[in-house]
Amino acid sequence: MTKGRLKIAIISHALVIPVFQNRWKRLAKDTDYEVHLIVPEVWEQTWFGEQVVYKPEKIETDNFKVHPLPTTSKKNWIFYLFKSFDMRLKAIQPDLIYIIHEEGVLIHQQIYLYKFLFGRKAKVIFFSMNALGVPGINNKNIVKRTIRRLLWNNIKKNTDAALVHYPGCLDSLRNAGYDKPIFLQTQVGVDETLFEPNETLKKEYKQLLNLKDKFVIGYSGRLSKDKGVDDLVDVFLKLKVAYKNIALLLVGNGELKKQIEVTIKKHNLATNDIQITGFVDQADVPKFMNVMDIFVLGSKTTNHWIDTFPLVTVQAQAIKIPVIASDSGSIPWQLADSAKIYAEGDRVALGDALTELIENENLRRIYALKGYKRSLSYFCHHGMTENFKKIVNQIMTDEFIFHKNNEKYTQWKAF
Repeated sequence: MTKGRLKIAIISHALVIPVFQNRWKRLAKDTDYEVHLIVPEVWEQTWFGEQVVYKPEKIETDNFKVHPLPTTSKKNWIFYLFKSFDMRLKAIQPDLIYIIHEEGVLIHQQIYLYKFLFGRKAKVIFFSMNALGVPGINNKNIVKRTIRRLLWNNIKKNTDAALVHYPGCLDSLRNAGYDKPIFLQTQVGVDETLFEPNETLKKEYKQLLNLKDKFVIGYSGRLSKDKGVDDLVDVFLKLKVAYKNIALLLVGNGELKKQIEVTIKKHNLATNDIQITGFVDQADVPKFMNVMDIFVLGSKTTNHWIDTFPLVTVQAQAIKIPVIASDSGSIPWQLADSAKIYAEGDRVALGDALTELIENENLRRIYALKGYKRSLSYFCHHGMTENFKKIVNQIMTDEFIFHKNNEKYTQWKAF
């Protein structure tokens, strides 16, 4: 092992997905770091509308390693634990442990026990996406509330810093009493070697989907009302009257799929007017996105859900697609002026935004370029990796650089 190499162990069930590992492979290209991913050996997920079983491969290169381990559950991400008592951490002896799990997940407690017994010198950081409060600490049930507060106190005591999606998550942690440094950096990011403009793919998939002469409005993700897919379909049908050559491409699956299929038959639409791909693996999403002329995300906040960081918008921007998005949750902060923003749930405003971009090619170019630059700087792997190195250096030295009041967002500065 190279002397002085910083060893980082990253624990996450999401990293069973091969393309999600790419961010950490990029970090491992820097020989100053040795990266270990601790993942379940088998995982069943239904995040994108269909059940997919992942069996990640063990990887043992010089400074990038994947350790698939048995777990107590293959699909319950809240309560699962690794059956290996020390999760191989005793052998790895990491300098830094990054827990990419929210506050209510029991894996936190297993790692803190490891640190207490074997790894007192290891720094620990965690990722949070909760903008509606730390789960359970104000539960009406006194037993559940007491347990959750005990678990939360362990997190506050045993971690050195937190990373969060956007300012709403930061506020959530502060309101719950977390007083250590917090950085605004998402956990997955966009692999710009996959999500990039590709004319060959564009021509190939336009032909494959019979969209050669169509202006394509697109969406990727769950087909659900909280993502505004119902609004998008309704607005598209109205615009179709005036713009005969437009098409709608929905990449994904979800509870609205059958309803949309009924709508297609009801309006006697051609097979290429509205297309639903069904579940698409993350590695294949760029093939469909390259077909799109405009990308739309219409997220809507509910009492129990808020969109804290929709990755699809910055994926589309990395492909140089102009984006229209609602002002729900983190989206205005995430996209700033790089996208056309409208009031969530406002179908008239969505229709106006689509009409403006359909008719104005120059405006589409402006948003495409703005989005491309912002995505590469903050949300693609290269920019995120360079910022993460600066974050890690501060955590390891306890010498933090903090944002000043009203200072422009800088990903590597703490709050």
